Amino acid sequence: MLVDLSILNNTGYENLTEFVFFIINFAISFSVVIVVISLVISGFKFILSFGDEDKIKDATRSMAFSLLGLILVFISPTIIEFVINEVLTTK
Repeated sequence: MLVDLSILNNTGYENLTEFVFFIINFAISFSVVIVVISLVISGFKFILSFGDEDKIKDATRSMAFSLLGLILVFISPTIIEFVINEVLTTK
């Protein structure tokens, strides 16, 4: 007697791979939103520094780290694909 477990799948995804791709795409989208918010906050810090060198340096560093984060978010799918294809697969 075989038990039909398909009724337990209430996610709308056919398999685990689709679900993982959804989670990765969601994480990338969420990260981009966070980076944009961080850039806006850094811009306000820069504008509201009123010429204070320490505040300008802090705002510039925040912008640089935000842009670095944005670059890493856009490069991450390539890194994940490389790790899956080259490191985790047996040849």
